This record gives sequence, C-alpha cells and structure tokens, in this order.
Amino acid sequence: MRLIEDINQANYIVIEVDAEFLSSASALYTHILRLHKNVSLVCTSKEINKNLSFLPWFEKIRTKASASADLKIVLNMKSVQLFNLFKEHNIKPNQKMATALYAGLLQETDGFRNSNVNGSVFAISKELLEYGAEYKICTDFILKFTSLSLLRLKAILLNNMELVNNASVAYMSINENELKASASKIEDCYSILYEAFNLPYVKEVYLIKSDENKKILKTIKKGL
Repeated sequence: MRLIEDINQANYIVIEVDAEFLSSASALYTHILRLHKNVSLVCTSKEINKNLSFLPWFEKIRTKASASADLKIVLNMKSVQLFNLFKEHNIKPNQKMATALYAGLLQETDGFRNSNVNGSVFAISKELLEYGAEYKICTDFILKFTSLSLLRLKAILLNNMELVNNASVAYMSINENELKASASKIEDCYSILYEAFNLPYVKEVYLIKSDENKKILKTIKKGL
C-alpha cells in the first residue's frame, strides 16, 4: 500500500470518507497536519451520529471536496488497519490520533464485545492508551451517548422480545412502522441486541423483520 508514500509526496490532500470510517479519518487527518500539509476532510454520508462529535477535528468536516487538491484519499480503512499501517512506517500516534483510533476500536467491536475482538485488538488498545488515548470520553460518547430516538427504539425491541429454547435464544422483532415511529434505522438496532445477554440464560440473539416474513437481519452469539 502506497498511502503513506503518496501523502508524503502531496501538498494538498483531501480525505473522503463514509461516516463509518470517520474515526480512522480523524487520525489520518491529524497525521497529515503534523506533516504541515494542507488537508480537508469530506464526509459523504448524509447523516453523522452525534456520538462521533467528540472526535478530533470533527468541526472541520466538509460535504464537498476542493478541486485544487493534488491527492484524494477515499478512506475505507478500519482503525486496526490504520494503526498497523502507522506502525509499519514508524509513525507514532499523538494523543489526538490515539483517541480517534481508540474510538474506532470501540465502534468496530461494539465495546469489545463482538466477533472482531481478538488478542491483537486488546494489544492495540493497550498501546493507544499508552499514547494518551482519552478512553473515558470515547467510552462516554461511543457506548453511553444516546438519543430520544434510540431510547424509543430500545423500548420497542425489548417489548417485542421473545425467549425460546428454555430462554437460551432471544428474538427481537422490528417492522418499518416501528422504525419510523422511533425515527431510527435498522443499523441502530444492532447495539441494542446485546441487552438480551443481561438475562442469565440467553446465548443467542436474533433481530427479525416482522413485516418481511420474519426475515433474520442480524444474529449474535454470547462471547462472539
């Protein structure tokens, strides 16, 4: 990958990113600033969750790219990939970069709870903390920040939850009208599924679309 080499040779760089990868983009933006180069950050998503508003340089996000940039980076790199790329090139994160990358880890692992978690993730998180990552603000915004729409969605999903197989399997259902009523998207449901694991015997959780012939949209298993 020539990303770092291309950045070193460019004068004005545009980072174009979907909201999913904003944490990585924030870290890369900081690195480019440290090189004393001109850089712009463009997000192509129509909506950006407010729980990302703490990210370094969030206020610099634009909706359109400048035509005068001599390098455009379409970034779709997760925080682990970007951290490893930095390490490969002996680039040490400063506090802003470490905070952004740590936030990305929290997002990508659902707070170190999903199947993306492995020994490497924990090792990277330890290094990021040593670089000064502000883990408390990351945790507060990524894992604790909520909104009225999410609270309404949680109430709907928990109310619709059914337990089967001796309460070891939980089904949470949602339909289009309920999504509209709570002003939510399907993706907003995913983190709420983990609430079912607070019940003592639940091992698996399914999200189903009740108005689409009970189509299974998401499955998670305890410990994975």
